[in-house]
Amino acid sequence: MKALIGLAAAAILALTAGGIKAALPGAQTGHDSAEGKTTQVRVTAVVDGDTIRVETRGGRQLGRVRLLGIDAPEVAHPPEPAECYSDQATDLLEELAPVGSTVELVTDTAQPNRDRYDRLLRYVDHDGHDVAREFLARGAARRFEADQALAREESYSAAADDAQGAERGLWGTC
Repeated sequence: MKALIGLAAAAILALTAGGIKAALPGAQTGHDSAEGKTTQVRVTAVVDGDTIRVETRGGRQLGRVRLLGIDAPEVAHPPEPAECYSDQATDLLEELAPVGSTVELVTDTAQPNRDRYDRLLRYVDHDGHDVAREFLARGAARRFEADQALAREESYSAAADDAQGAERGLWGTC
């Protein structure tokens, strides 16, 4: 019984510490128990404000990756014009996950592997920072409401609420 209580206490401590770290403004990424496999890949292109193209470090193309948890303004898809703040969002993704850089793709066990456009759905971490969380903190994207809560839900919601309240990025422009 004592061992079981010790294990439960250790698990709670680990989850709490990870949750606190992930919720701090500007915090580096913290791996939650709902986060799954991590894979290092190279960015080959930035498609728009919430999608990149990647390849393995060995050069095998993996296709498009949609950043979990955000919805950036859409670029132009003629005949539809670009949405307000789409250029800034695309530029920010090019800054935070530059072409040629190595990033970590992290799965979320509560989320599907791919979306309806066959894009991989992943958290994208670069240099120890969560790219989507930074987008939300700068007001460059809105929260994307998934069917199941994200492993990084708490820090994403806090970042989005803070940016909207301060009218940063698209909240003050569009």
